[in-house]
Amino acid sequence: MIVPTKIYKAALDAGHGSSRGLAHTGCAANGLVEDDLALDFITRIGHHVRLAGHKTTITRTDSKLVSLVERGRIAIASGCDLFVSIHINAGPATANGVEAFVAQGDKRSQAIAQRLVGRVIRHGLRDRGVKWDSLSQYSRLKVLRDTCRYMPALILEIGFLTSLHDAALLKDKYWREAVSMDIAEGIIAPPPK
Repeated sequence: MIVPTKIYKAALDAGHGSSRGLAHTGCAANGLVEDDLALDFITRIGHHVRLAGHKTTITRTDSKLVSLVERGRIAIASGCDLFVSIHINAGPATANGVEAFVAQGDKRSQAIAQRLVGRVIRHGLRDRGVKWDSLSQYSRLKVLRDTCRYMPALILEIGFLTSLHDAALLKDKYWREAVSMDIAEGIIAPPPK
């Protein structure tokens, strides 16, 4: 692990959660549920960040849905240095790989997102790049817009549940642990110049 001299505080956000009688609000395919995987990744990443002597704020600690507004508020109120929201993608069966989204024009977040995507592709996922939130199907992602004025903020989409290749990797807890360790190292690395 890289241990910088400054104590770093990362806001770790597990996308989605259950709401109003719904078991989950994220996608599900190939026997996997996005909400559960996102929380698993956040738990593992947080463990490694703290193990290296840094601090974390977790926006969702269980299956319950936390609003987008509240996720940003938690990160800002905690005085975090970085906001990372973990999601798992869905799409056509041929779509696969890892990608990240940052607020339009946010170069500081873009550099960190590129570093994290670069770490995840070491583990067998295709590089889909870092994109402005205006290019997402939801355009102008609220959770990024609310937080990027206070700290770098990004959404990291780790693979596609709908891809047989990616789903096989995501089902492997040892693979998730290795990816989480690499993401944690990327999170606490010195910020880009």
